[in-house]
Amino acid sequence: MVELTLEVVALVGATLGIASHLGYFIHGEHHMQATKITAFFVIAPLLLFVIISRYIVDNPYIEAGKITAVGTGCYFTALSTSILIYRAFFHPLRNFAGPFSARLSKVVHVLWIVKSSKNYLLQEKLFEKYGEFVRVGPNELITNSPEAIPMVIGTQSKCTKAPWYECVSYPNTSLHLTRSRIEHDKRRKIWDRGFSAKALRDYEPRVKGFTNDLMSQLHKHANEPMNVSRWMNFFAFDMMGDMAFGKSFDMLKTGEKHDMIELLQEGMAPLGVVTPIPWLLILLQDIPGAAAGPKKFIKFHLEQIAARKKFIPESPDLFSWLIDAEKQSNDPIHKDPRWLNGDCALIVVAGSDTTTATLTHIFYHLARSAEVFTKLRKELDSFYKPGTESEFRELQEAAYLNGVINETLRLHPPVPGGMLRVTPPEGITIGETFIPGNVTISTPLYSLGRLESCFEKATEFIPERWSEKPEMVRDKQVFVPFSVGPYGCVGKQLALMELRNVIARIVTEFDVKFAPGEDGTALLEETTDTFTLALAPLMLVFTKREIKN
Repeated sequence: MVELTLEVVALVGATLGIASHLGYFIHGEHHMQATKITAFFVIAPLLLFVIISRYIVDNPYIEAGKITAVGTGCYFTALSTSILIYRAFFHPLRNFAGPFSARLSKVVHVLWIVKSSKNYLLQEKLFEKYGEFVRVGPNELITNSPEAIPMVIGTQSKCTKAPWYECVSYPNTSLHLTRSRIEHDKRRKIWDRGFSAKALRDYEPRVKGFTNDLMSQLHKHANEPMNVSRWMNFFAFDMMGDMAFGKSFDMLKTGEKHDMIELLQEGMAPLGVVTPIPWLLILLQDIPGAAAGPKKFIKFHLEQIAARKKFIPESPDLFSWLIDAEKQSNDPIHKDPRWLNGDCALIVVAGSDTTTATLTHIFYHLARSAEVFTKLRKELDSFYKPGTESEFRELQEAAYLNGVINETLRLHPPVPGGMLRVTPPEGITIGETFIPGNVTISTPLYSLGRLESCFEKATEFIPERWSEKPEMVRDKQVFVPFSVGPYGCVGKQLALMELRNVIARIVTEFDVKFAPGEDGTALLEETTDTFTLALAPLMLVFTKREIKN
């Protein structure tokens, strides 16, 4: 029988540590077990101490404490060392360039984000230093190769959604965040009904009504500095509330911020920090008292869903289709309340943050460039008559208006960091570069939109590139602000409807300029990245247009 010396304990602990890595942690995905694994690492040493003190040694507390400390210390040291050596020198991504710290852990990435809150700018700097493929984590790449778009997120892509999606939605799920293609396609059919051509026509009065509310406030505060980030947020939230919950938050009418905005900001804030380490989101959700912001956000959703189920709106909204599916379908996926809860959060985020960011950046550029503003107004004056039955259809065909929107989405994508995917087991080849299987990869839209190889004068705001100067778009496949393929944005047409209507109304009725002391710097430099964008203020002055006879 082997004597239980500290040397033996150390050897056993180290052996188990290496075996844990090579036999378990190196295989498959473990993010959904984050809480269980953490609990095991906390409880196991305590159980070991109790067993040793009661059944193995004579001097229970001192000897048991030594043995437990040596055994667990050697276990964690060997486990960590094995993981780090593998990641640095033996991992399939070992030959890809990137910061050495990224090979070992995502912790440095998180610390950088905490400091700057601009993950997309970090990605841009990494591309400048290391090239178009950069290893940004032990098992993660980013790329700004134009050829990556069809391979990673295109219609025929074999890549799947990364673990991040499951962690963000936990404990709920949604159309956008499910990793199952089968589940996604089933749920997408319900959403598609809510965004059909007929449904979009039915939504037109809603868009007109909230645009009218916004215009009333602009007339009321004409010639005064107004925080456009705030008012566009009010517009997007009121519209989203009506679409999701059958009632507006009335922020455009009252001019007061609803608590919902604070809840959303608190709920989204952790995403900007822990996105590089998604399993932390699982752990924080399971720890009592942790993740207070996201938990309050979820609670609000549940309250709104319960209230929405108690009445039928005068005209169907998006939630009408989701509730009907829950009531009428026999498919378990539509009966599971986690889907309705998760889709509620999806409507709130996708229907507010993205529209807010795009409208705000559009008016930044219109205030910055009198030439762009004048040309857009000239186009709208030639045909636009608000209030007509055909106004949405006619705006849809406005070439320069659409160019302004596209150019804003190119330079300021609402989700600048891109969408995380996992390569298929057999790997993929992008250009001449082979990407191993089961690797997380993303294509940051902020960086792709600024590639000179894809866009002539890539950093300049030139709406004409989308109409009369198509030669300035050298590779259109990288322009995917609404994503592409099976996971493309289901609400794209409604979003464009809102953007066009608001822009057209304001440009034809107001002159727009920066407020005194404003130049847009705060918007560009102080806006933070929380997966979507948390906007800094933009102060503009809207002056009623003088119509010349």
